[in-house]
Amino acid sequence: MQEYPWKHHRRFNAYAQYFERTFGERLQKVTIDAGFTCPNRDGKVARGGCTYCNNDAFNPSYNNPSKSVKQQIEEGIEFHANRYRRASKYLAYFQAYSNTYKPLEELKRIYAPALEQE
Repeated sequence: MQEYPWKHHRRFNAYAQYFERTFGERLQKVTIDAGFTCPNRDGKVARGGCTYCNNDAFNPSYNNPSKSVKQQIEEGIEFHANRYRRASKYLAYFQAYSNTYKPLEELKRIYAPALEQE
């Protein structure tokens, strides 16, 4: 059986296992909804979005673009600490729609609070 560069026999390198190997423990993604859209929703390329992209189906209850990034991170950590007790470190993850679909200066302003968190 072939061993891949990521040091196991699976054909893919799972994110969770990568984090455990890199950081020595489990990291939990804390999803953030920063109110992004995408070119397949806003009319630049298409309207209505992609068939598979229903963010309501996979965004946790604490996600809401009306909340600050900091508040979503805090609520996400609390949510995951109660639900998945194995994680002691967290990664801010801008999930909803296209998380780079804004002008650079606006992205810097949106991402800054996540980068300031410990």
